[in-house]
Amino acid sequence: MTYANNTYSFKAQYCDDECNITLDLNHEVNLEDAHLSELLYAFKSFLQAAGYNYIKEVYAVKEDGEEVGEE
Repeated sequence: MTYANNTYSFKAQYCDDECNITLDLNHEVNLEDAHLSELLYAFKSFLQAAGYNYIKEVYAVKEDGEEVGEE
């Protein structure tokens, strides 16, 4: 993941056995004044686009133990 000027970018490349790129996935989202839940939703969308369709929810655990979801 990279971040610049409120734009978050998630990238993945998949290669075949001969190191040829078979999928080049780039998911960018602009989240001005974003809450953590919005970023988690964008990350879940990226994972689903990358083929992990079984992922239904993404959570982060803060230092104080509070869980934040992508709702």
